[in-house]
Amino acid sequence: MKKVIFKILPFVLITFTISAQAQEAKELIVKVVEANGGKKALRKLKDVSFDYIFKVKDNNIEDISKERYIFNGEVSYADYTKRQVYAIPQMPGETYTQFFNGTSSISKIDGKTITEQQPAFIGHILRKTNYYWFTMMFKLADPGVNHKMLPSREVDGVTYKVVEMTFGDNIGESSKDKYILYINPETYLVDQFLYNATGFGVTEPSIMKVKYEKVDGIYLSTYRKYAPADWDGNKLEGPWTEQYTKNVKFNNGYNLENIQS
Repeated sequence: MKKVIFKILPFVLITFTISAQAQEAKELIVKVVEANGGKKALRKLKDVSFDYIFKVKDNNIEDISKERYIFNGEVSYADYTKRQVYAIPQMPGETYTQFFNGTSSISKIDGKTITEQQPAFIGHILRKTNYYWFTMMFKLADPGVNHKMLPSREVDGVTYKVVEMTFGDNIGESSKDKYILYINPETYLVDQFLYNATGFGVTEPSIMKVKYEKVDGIYLSTYRKYAPADWDGNKLEGPWTEQYTKNVKFNNGYNLENIQS
């Protein structure tokens, strides 16, 4: 009987440790969401419009879009004025729009629906991804998101609390994505994070550095830049890609009928 107890005890201790670490990580993530203003505060703002610039710094090429979102239903629309990076620059046309109505996506060139599978898929992924980047810090504690504490890491003299974030089945566009969040112990804001983007076919990590502005009572990551990295947080060879969010305006009165007008 004693042998059985001794065999079970290590398993119980390991299970308890994992559970305690998961609970610690969850509580920390709740503090991060609240430090950004809280999910309820974002929902009260109802919708948003902003100018979005996606720029590869070294090559000076960029995508520029006017983004519009409705937070209830995660509706997302964009009208592109420039497209040299991801927004299918290979397809000719003066106007390019993408629309996700909360269920399905549709992309158009010069008013004509794109039916080719790959360009249509790019439009869908960009709608989901752009919306996620804007609202990410408010979605960290969503159902189906898993958290685990990792050892602290020091960057530029700051000892960051570190949380690994993964996704359950049918959460987002890919349950294989992984994020490692560097949480500032004083502000509880995420100053940087590591991630991969398997929806774009990218399995290796990038490092994303974040700067915030407070707008209408919530913190928004209005400047981000990312580059290739390893999972230890070391930047690898490759250019920085910058993301600028400008001219943010909430409560525009958007609905499914007028968001595209």
